[in-house]
Amino acid sequence: MSNTVNENKNLLHNMIINSKKISNKTLFWGISFLLLVIISIMSRDAGISGDEYFHVDHAEKVYNYYFSGGTDTLALNDSKGLLHLYGQSLDNEIHFLNEWFNIDDIYSSRHFFNSLTGWILILFSGLIANLIFGWRAGIIAMLFVFFSPKILGHSFNNPKDLPFASAYIFTLYFILKFIKEIPRNNWLTMLFVGLGIGWAISLRIGGVILIPYLFMFIGIYYLSEKRFYSKSGFFEALKKVGIVLLVVIAGYFIGLLLWPYALQNPIKNPWYALKEMTNYDMGIYQLFEGKIQLSKELPWYYGLKYILITNPIVVFLGLILFIATVPFRKDSKNNYLFYSFLFFAFAFPIAYIIYNDSNIYGGWRHLLWTYGPLVILSAGGFDYFLNKNNKYIKYGTIALVTILLFHPIKHTVKNHPLEYIYYNELVGGTKGAYGSYEMDYYYHSLRDGADWLIENELGNDTIIVATNHGRITEYFFRNYPQVKVIYSRYYEKGKGNWDYAIWANTHITPYQLVNDYWPPKESIHTMDVDGMPVGAVVKRVSDEDFKGFEALNAGKRNEAKQHFKNFLKSYPENEEVLEGYARIMLQERQLDSTIIYADSSLIYNPNQIGAWFLKASALNTQKKYTEALAASEEMLKIKEEFAEGHYQKGFALKNLNKPNEALKAFQTATAHKKDYYQALMQMGEILTNYKNYKKALEIYSKVLALKENDLSATIYSAKCYQLLKDNIKAEELLKSIPPRNQNNLEAVMVHFRIAMSKNDLNSAGNYLNMARFIDNNAELFVLRAVYVLKQNRADLAIQYLEKAKELDPVNREAQELLASLQKKKTAAASATTGTAQKTAVQKPKQQQSIMFQKPKPKKTSPITIPAK
Repeated sequence: MSNTVNENKNLLHNMIINSKKISNKTLFWGISFLLLVIISIMSRDAGISGDEYFHVDHAEKVYNYYFSGGTDTLALNDSKGLLHLYGQSLDNEIHFLNEWFNIDDIYSSRHFFNSLTGWILILFSGLIANLIFGWRAGIIAMLFVFFSPKILGHSFNNPKDLPFASAYIFTLYFILKFIKEIPRNNWLTMLFVGLGIGWAISLRIGGVILIPYLFMFIGIYYLSEKRFYSKSGFFEALKKVGIVLLVVIAGYFIGLLLWPYALQNPIKNPWYALKEMTNYDMGIYQLFEGKIQLSKELPWYYGLKYILITNPIVVFLGLILFIATVPFRKDSKNNYLFYSFLFFAFAFPIAYIIYNDSNIYGGWRHLLWTYGPLVILSAGGFDYFLNKNNKYIKYGTIALVTILLFHPIKHTVKNHPLEYIYYNELVGGTKGAYGSYEMDYYYHSLRDGADWLIENELGNDTIIVATNHGRITEYFFRNYPQVKVIYSRYYEKGKGNWDYAIWANTHITPYQLVNDYWPPKESIHTMDVDGMPVGAVVKRVSDEDFKGFEALNAGKRNEAKQHFKNFLKSYPENEEVLEGYARIMLQERQLDSTIIYADSSLIYNPNQIGAWFLKASALNTQKKYTEALAASEEMLKIKEEFAEGHYQKGFALKNLNKPNEALKAFQTATAHKKDYYQALMQMGEILTNYKNYKKALEIYSKVLALKENDLSATIYSAKCYQLLKDNIKAEELLKSIPPRNQNNLEAVMVHFRIAMSKNDLNSAGNYLNMARFIDNNAELFVLRAVYVLKQNRADLAIQYLEKAKELDPVNREAQELLASLQKKKTAAASATTGTAQKTAVQKPKQQQSIMFQKPKPKKTSPITIPAK
């Protein structure tokens, strides 16, 4: 009887355990299906991301390539970017469907299928968690991914990073399943491993990373198995590696099927793409830690910090709990291997990007693929405590997870479809991050702005709408022919003719964000996230700024000033119009006023780079070179590749007698602006001044290649040849100058040098006589000094050279010649004094100490200047 009772108890116990397992499994699939429905419905509200139209354009090229039989080759080289180096299979597949089924709303279609890839990321994160920890951990993992607002937001309209993350986690699942099934060969699992590798490669060539993952994970598994060290075990492993090799090869070529560029050379071209993508050098300005910085110069921890501050805190707590409980787990050896594999799949890509100093931007969207493994380990951390028999630990864990999930759930519900703009409690949420980190960097809010404008302001009259992303905004007004959309940078908005504007909050200077200068006060609607404006709709109430810039461009300065004054009466804090007024002041050579208005502009926007430029230019003109250098440095802090900033810096350094630094600045200016005439001419002048005539000639030849027969470059080339004692070449160049320019001062001075080199003083004198009324040219005074020296008039030559130094303190020719003459004069004076002292010694008087000798009467200098 007792045995029967015990048997019944055991049976009941097993039924309860099994029913729990079944319910968890059923719950898992029920939740996954519910999330699929929810995410696909939510995708209908999504805006268009900043990069999408690039992918639409390239997908069309790919479509044309295949359906032209390869005769349309535009897909093989993307002249506007590097999209031919991407597989972008999802974009191509959706485009094919849109074309075949004649779908008009192409972006809604794209967002629906994009959301399916987001669901795959959610589902397979859960499946991996189940594979290692069980169905309950799988449910936790799915919920963590879904309620990670950054992931959810990118699931709607990020066709590159999110699908790649899905392909990555999909393939990891089947790799782990493949290992778990060893030594059995499950051909279906192997098939999915190959398909996963192919899927990842078809999106980004970086998907090849899954190939070494596969070999490494299998290798580690066998090395941890005792049977591997037997003959049969070794051959089993060898056979398995052979199968894996076939799977990898198949997967690799599957990944190239929708990638025209790769198909041209399936080995060379994908590896070239990998090299280019790894060393991607394009710089994009990003707001990070309260400063706008070029992505190439962001700190090493940029991506890591974004992961930490833009995901739910509960995920990181779970990871900490997992790591802390690893020593206490009584799991199988295989599970510990899987722990290490997942941790590697999360940490290695991040570590490699940091080590390689890779160029990432847009938050951590380039690292979305690392998130799945992180969440799985986190779910395992909480699941450990949910497995405890102590109900307080269980309920406490559930309560803790619920409390910590409240913030991201509330954010998602409240801010849809802008949930991707999420910051956690570590930085004080969206409000705490505002002005320190990017907000709507992917332009999602433009849809809400367009919808609001259509509903509240749009009539039958024709209107012009300005925006900082034209292609996105155009799409939303595609059915409204009365709306014309124009592109405008936010800080150039006054230069455009528009009635309304829709701005996304990106590339706005942090100073204006934190001091309530944004959104502009003409805003009639804002798109908010947690109460903070991430976009704005603006109605123009005055076009005096536009009229002012139009007049300024037409050279009507007085008219422009009046328009700007009218505008500033209503909007005195407008940095752009204040900059425009400063420009007028500079053109009118009112340098003090230029600086005053430029500084006024900078009060309202310290990053107004045009105002810094005008200020630096005015200071350089005033010969306040130290202040001009400081202003130039401020410009370059804002925009390192700003050619005009490097030019102003070089000009200041040149006049501060720092020629090497000046040359570097001018070289950098020409690197960012290939045809920068003024910078090249300044380089030529410095090189000539320091007697590097051959290098100067190289610079002038570049100028002449840009501007054929340029007068200044031709004359300065002639000067260099003359200084190299090649009078024939110098004269040839001077003869090539048009007759009307033969009396140009620079040409006359070269003619003078040639005449002096031939000792033709009469011709040289005539050339100087032509310039007798010019008194503001340093080189001309040097040449006058050279001429009078031929007449032995050293004192007059010194006067001329001192005047040259006064006009141009860095003129080396004046410096060296003056130093030489002064040295001779000093030597002559010393010689005269020495003769007098020698005579005194010969007198039959008692010698005295030189220190106590009485001063001698002055002697007449033996040097005489002959008459003309």
